[in-house]
Order: sequence, then structure tokens, then C-alpha cells
Amino acid sequence: MSRAIGSKYIVERSPQAQEYHEAVKDVLNSEEVQDLKDYHHHHCMTRFQHCLNVSYYSFLLCRKLGFNAEQAARAGLLHDLYPECPKCDRRHLTTHPETALENARKSFKLSKVEADVILKHMWPIRKGRPKYPESYVVMMTDKYVAFMEFCIYLKQTADMSLKKHI
Repeated sequence: MSRAIGSKYIVERSPQAQEYHEAVKDVLNSEEVQDLKDYHHHHCMTRFQHCLNVSYYSFLLCRKLGFNAEQAARAGLLHDLYPECPKCDRRHLTTHPETALENARKSFKLSKVEADVILKHMWPIRKGRPKYPESYVVMMTDKYVAFMEFCIYLKQTADMSLKKHI
């Protein structure tokens, strides 16, 4: 079962999330995306959970704004499609979008919008301004979700620290 953090809806079962699930189910159920469950991301999440969070909230926001929610959601699932995250390598911040795009193209037929979303999601750290509104939504959602995930990590760390002193 898949659920975005902060959401009460299970993606595969909930009528509220059914439109989202229909838009992404081929990508969501792919081996490449499911394999992301094996990799940690932002301290307390798997890369799969992070990508699901970005995808789901980008879908909702794009739908509300009248942008292409399906393309944003699909690209959101693929924006961090790479196997290992080298620790202490700052180049990773600027190079992983190209790796993710290359990996996504091996398994999926991508639209121009989806490719731009994946490649530009690290702007402004990485050169190349997003070209489409969906790219901006996913880029900002990625940053928001990373912040939420970091807050969860801080809370877990504080809870563990508190338990040690009780």
C-alpha cells in the first residue's frame, strides 16, 4: 500500500486518490520505481516514499491550478530514479537529474514536459530554468516535501533522544 506523508488516503484503494492512481499506476507498479524502496533518502524515508510524496502532491497542485496533473505526477515518481546516492559528493546535487532522466527514458516513453520536470527539478542549484509550469510545481513540491521529511527526521531524533533520558 502506498500513502503520501500527510495524506490519509491509500493510493491504490481510496476513491479520493483513484484519479491519481489511474494516472500513474504503470509507473508506480514498475520494477524500476518499486526498487526505490531499497534506498534511503533524506534520512528517514525511502527514495520510493519521497518520489511518491512529490508525485502525489504535485498531482493535486497541478490539478487545482489547471496544469497537466498526469504528466507532473508521472515525472514526480521518476525525478529521483537512480540507484545509489553517493555520500559526501556534492556533485550529486547537480548530476542526479541527468542520471534519473537517462534511467527513466530506458523504461518509459516520456513527454517533453516529463523530461523537463525530471531534468530541471533541482533548479536553481542546477543550471537550466524549468520550461513548463508542471516543472515549476514539481521543483517546488520536491523542496517542500524534502523539508517535511527533514522535520520528521528531526522529530524522530528528538523522540529517541528524549527516551534515552527518561
